[in-house]
Amino acid sequence: MKTCTVVATFAPNAQNLIEVKELLLDVAKDVRLELGCLFYDLYEEVSGKLMFIEAWESRELWEIHNNAPTVARILEFIDGKLSEPFLIQEMYAAK
Repeated sequence: MKTCTVVATFAPNAQNLIEVKELLLDVAKDVRLELGCLFYDLYEEVSGKLMFIEAWESRELWEIHNNAPTVARILEFIDGKLSEPFLIQEMYAAK
């Protein structure tokens, strides 16, 4: 199986940055316990964008994660709090 690496980028409105960051950090604790999660870490870009850099044992396990309550919690919370749509980049090691 190929490891599925993902970067999920969120651009919170300035007034929502702290609360969005706190929610994402909280959710990350639960995501790390999901089947197939190799790592799931939140980074803050100097522009204020927040990025999850994550890796999954396989694309199939990442897809299961996408339907998990943790993702639903993120999507519900960020509604109306971002300055642009979130971006998901799915990647695999070049060979």
